[in-house]
Amino acid sequence: MQIGIALLLGLVLSAGSVPAKSGRRTEFRLPQTRARPLLEAERLYLGMRDIEFNNYTRTQGWDVLDQEERPRRGSASTLLLQPGGEALNTEDGAIIFAQGVFVRPFFEKTRLVGMQLTPNFGEGGISLRQFQLLARAWFPDDRLVMRYQILPEDSSQKIVEAVIGRIPEAFRDLIGKTPIPFHPLVLNP
Repeated sequence: MQIGIALLLGLVLSAGSVPAKSGRRTEFRLPQTRARPLLEAERLYLGMRDIEFNNYTRTQGWDVLDQEERPRRGSASTLLLQPGGEALNTEDGAIIFAQGVFVRPFFEKTRLVGMQLTPNFGEGGISLRQFQLLARAWFPDDRLVMRYQILPEDSSQKIVEAVIGRIPEAFRDLIGKTPIPFHPLVLNP
């Protein structure tokens, strides 16, 4: 009996030394974070906001070379960018690198409406086939209406200038500075 009393006193003393809590019960919660899509899942699309486009270019390491805004006839703006050479997956699983061009995206009322690509001869330029693969890798879900210029005597079919989407009226003077005709091209998703 003395042993039973000693055990009971031991439990009472140990319980008395633990402070009593009032309020709600604590629950064990698992640490969870929000799922973030893979970097490769981030793609461009016509109609995207300029903030989203800038986030994409910053993430991919594009360099901003120039910026211009023309408020007449609606608010339109453009940048001159040099892609960072990011690797993009094509539809057939091959990889193409975003290099060999300067990119001039055009925004109307903060939405991407088109892009102009001009060759970066320091990186070797870009051929028509590479341009098609790059455009499809950048815009995998869009039906793309494009125009491009190629020198007729060039067997390598290097792009002189290319346009994806449409160009705002305020920036039409930046397009087609050579007398070479544009050829139309439509890529479906």
